[in-house]
Parts: sequence; structure tokens; C-alpha cells
Amino acid sequence: MADKRPSRRRYDASLLIDDWVGPVLCALALAWKRLVRRERSQPAPEDVRRILLLKMWGMGSIVLVSPLLARLRARYPNARIDFLSLRENESLAALYPEIDRVISIDLGRGVGSFLVETLSVIWRLRGERYDLLLDLEFFTRFSAIFSFLARPCWSHGFSAKGKWRGRLHDAEVPFNAYAHVLQNFLTLLAGDAMSPIDPAEVERSDALPLLAPPPESWERCREKLVSAAQWREGRALVVVNPNAGDMALERRWPTERFAELLVHLTAQLPVNVVVIGSAAERGRAEAVIRLAGLEQRVVNLAGKSHIGELVALLAHAEVVVSNDSGPMHIAAAVGTSVVALFGPETPVLYGPLCASPSQRHAVHYLGLRCSPCMFVHDNKVLSCWFSQAQCMTGIAVSDVIASVQTLLAGEHPGAAGASLRVLDK
Repeated sequence: MADKRPSRRRYDASLLIDDWVGPVLCALALAWKRLVRRERSQPAPEDVRRILLLKMWGMGSIVLVSPLLARLRARYPNARIDFLSLRENESLAALYPEIDRVISIDLGRGVGSFLVETLSVIWRLRGERYDLLLDLEFFTRFSAIFSFLARPCWSHGFSAKGKWRGRLHDAEVPFNAYAHVLQNFLTLLAGDAMSPIDPAEVERSDALPLLAPPPESWERCREKLVSAAQWREGRALVVVNPNAGDMALERRWPTERFAELLVHLTAQLPVNVVVIGSAAERGRAEAVIRLAGLEQRVVNLAGKSHIGELVALLAHAEVVVSNDSGPMHIAAAVGTSVVALFGPETPVLYGPLCASPSQRHAVHYLGLRCSPCMFVHDNKVLSCWFSQAQCMTGIAVSDVIASVQTLLAGEHPGAAGASLRVLDK
């Protein structure tokens, strides 16, 4: 993935501002809201012409928003749907046909520039006069303040005690930490916490709308693969993602485990193995391949493919092995079977869903007594008891290999291995 992403330092700085300045701004906004006391009423469906969705963080979360997008389009067929996110997510959001316009803000140039650009975007969006705004962020005060300042006719947002988001949304629903994120998004769309969403929605074989790669993206990706000396024509494709984004590096399976996995994959199976990652993650991808001693056998596409080519690559893979991350959810959305590795975060919230009846996912999660220790209401800040997350180091390479072999054979993944949780939709 060649798309530029903000550094962890800028992400941490943003969280710090959100934690310390956010409550003050929320309090001021709430005071203004009560002072003005403008009467608001939810617009009738036929009156909704402009919709704005906010989801700044998380490539995987954008994939999990896609069922909500489909419902929005069905409910408001004549409305324009705009989507606001970080610049790094712009290319992915643009792949969803339900979105009419993607609006992005760049955090990659620094927090100061980001705030200035945010104010400019807010000023511009106020003139749009959106009929409905859905704040899909879980607990950031930034998105609540943005929602308020954008001045929509009606807005929905998540609420949580102690987060001081200011009760700035017109319809608030609690975030349920015991339900999948998709289920939470659909509850937010309903705007009524007392209107239950059937948990079976996440268990359907078509829970995710099938994500199609952009035209000619596979041809461009294939050119890169064929030009690599490590590529062997006529072999099945297995994609390995040893990364987990910038926000929570602790979700990564150890480098030596991934290296051992590559050794077994190349020795036991007649497959092409391709390692992926962003430009910032290319060093880790190289370290995994180098530790395995497979520089002449494994293709490294980390930092060499844009989002459209990544989607095409994942769509043509037989199996994708990935940490809990955005590429894991993209692989699920294109209909590919996934071997997912979870540890600090729970698959109850973020387990891979299905877009095709032929998919079979194998989720490896030890479920230790201390797990999970990373929560959305804490901005995914790890609170691990150990110097290295044992929930990740304890996942056995042999178990992961067994899952890959089973999925490659087109079989149902069994319950072998203490870490395996089977998701059969």
C-alpha cells in the first residue's frame, strides 16, 4: 500500500489534544447549544437530500461501514451521500458506489495543519446544510465537535458515560462493547438504542457488500507480480500481512512467528507467497522475509501497490493470513477466506465477516484471562500486563499452518489447535 499514512507520533498528539482540549470545547459547544435552544426535529425520509458520514480513523472500520451505506442508499435513494475521513482512507472510501463524494483531511502534514484544514472544511460544509449526519467515530470528542459545528438538521452519534462528548448529537445510542462493530453501526443508523438490531446480521454469508476492485487494477498488480523473480506461474496465491497499522502495533504476531510461517508455507505448499504492507511498513516486511531467508522465494509488495491494486491482489488470493487490521477486513470484503490473528483486541468486536457463501474464516484468538486489554473507549491504548503480549506470542505457527492448508483445500476449518475460533457464515 503506497498511500501515505500519518505517523504514530501525530496520532498520539491528536489523542492528547482530544483528551485535554476536547472536553473544554465540548462544554462550550453544549453551553451554546442550550443558550440558543433551537428547536430541532428529525427530517422525514422524503426530505433527506444530503447526508454526511464521519469516519476518520481505521481502514477496517470503513469496510465495516459498508452495510450501513447500502441501507442508507436503499432508504434515501435520491439523497447525496458524502463521506468525510482522513486522506489516507480516501482511495478506499472512493471504491464504494453508494458514496457520492469523499471529503478528506490530511493528518500527514502535522497536527497544526490538520486543525487549520479542519476549520476550513467545517466552514465549507456548513453551507451544504446536511439533512442528516452520522458520526461513526466511537468516542472521539473531535468528531462530536465537528458534527455540531457542521450544523446539520439532525445528527446521530455514539455516547458513553465519562467520555464528555457534550451530548452534542440529536440522537445518541450507547456503544455496545459486547456486539460486533457492524451491529453498533446499524444501531447508530436506527438512532434508537431501544430498537434492537438482530445479531444474525453479522453472521450472514453476505453481511458485507462484495467489494469490487477498480478496473484494470489487477492487470497493474499482476505486472508487478510477474516481473518479480520470486513469482511462479500457475501456483495458488497466499497473501501474508505481518502488520497492523500505526494505531496499535501490539496487535502484530511476532516477526519470528511470521518468518517461521513463511518457511513452512514455501516448503510444504506449491504456492506463491506475497507479503504486503504500507510504505511505512516495508521495513518490517523485509525483516520477516530476511529472517526466513526467503528473499529469493517470497514477493514483497509492501509499499509498492496502491489501494486499488491491494484490493485486486486480495481478491485473487486463495487465502490471506493477517493480523487484526484493515487489510484483513478488505480481504473479507472481496470474498477471500482469511486466517485472522487476534490478541489484545477481541474478535467479538472486529472479527472478519463474509461477503460470499464460499468464504470460511479461521480466527486464532487465545482468549487469555487478561484478554482483551485494548478497547475502543480507551482509544485502543494497550494495557498489557506483560512486556510482550502473550496473547499474540502464544499463537502457534503449527495451528496457523493447519488453517491455511485446510482453507486451501476448500475444507471447513476444524477445531484443531487451542487458539482456533472458526467463523463459518
